[in-house]
This record gives sequence, C-alpha cells and structure tokens, in this order.
Amino acid sequence: MRTGSLLLVLIALIGCSSMSIYVEYDQQTDFSRYKTFAWIETQPRRMPAKRIDAHILDSRIREAVEAELSARGFRLVPRPEADLLVIYHVGAKNKVDVTHYGYRYGPRGRWVGHRVEVTKYKEGTLIIDIIDARLKELIWRGSAVGAVYSAGDLDRKLTDAVGRLLEHFPPG
Repeated sequence: MRTGSLLLVLIALIGCSSMSIYVEYDQQTDFSRYKTFAWIETQPRRMPAKRIDAHILDSRIREAVEAELSARGFRLVPRPEADLLVIYHVGAKNKVDVTHYGYRYGPRGRWVGHRVEVTKYKEGTLIIDIIDARLKELIWRGSAVGAVYSAGDLDRKLTDAVGRLLEHFPPG
C-alpha cells in the first residue's frame, strides 16, 4: 500500500531524532533457515505536483532495505527462488501539539499571563513486513512512527529509519 502522502510519511519517520520502533514476530519460527529474499511488487502512486515522485522514494526505501538485509547475510533473488518476501506500507496523519506554560510573573514581579505554543506536524508510519515465501505467512513486522517538522537530509535519515527497524531482524 502506498499513498499520495509517501513523501510526508518518510519525512515524518526521519525528520526528527525521536522515533518509536515496534517489532513483532512469530516466536516459533526458526529464522536461521532463511537465506534469500524478494520483494512483493506493488505500484507506487504518483505524488501531487511539487513533491518528490513516489517512484524515487520507493527506490530509496528499497535500496535501504536491501542494504540492511544484505548486511545481515540475506541475498536478493528472483521471487520464485526466495525464502522470504518483503513489502512495506506507509501512512501519515496531521497532528497538533499544544504546550501550555501556565501563568507566571515577569521581571519586577509583574503579572505577564500565560504562554501557549501550538505546533502542527505530520506523524508518519513505515511498516516493513517479512513473509515466509513457502507458507505465505507473516513472520516478522517492524514499524517506525515519528513526527515531521522539516524535510532535513532525506537520504541519510531514511537510511537511519530503515536501519533502526531492521536492526531487530532477524530476531534473537
């Protein structure tokens, strides 16, 4: 599943230093028997004008995932030969953060009232699913959730987000 908000999701995941990482996996699975992987092919949608094309971002995600899995000893092969199938999903939603600092006194003991800060941002989610190709069953899912404040260094931060997710694969 890829949405028109792919760019915003990626920025949301990688735009700030704090990112929540969640991992679930089948504890009965022997992950040591897997050696190869292939992608489940889906077609990314074109982004609206003035945004990066979804094909470019799709390539960045795939390259980052392939690099991480290769570093862990997995080999990319054609789908019929694969032990594992990989697919990713993205999503984003608008968020508002309100911070209220309460009432206070200023210099010389004068009453200055309260201060409220409102920050609008996107919260994005990237999910990477890994499926046993023979059984056609999900065996591992990692998701990263983060906030978007600015675009930043997209390539470096995207690689970091995928790396933080896949450092938990294979489990154990």
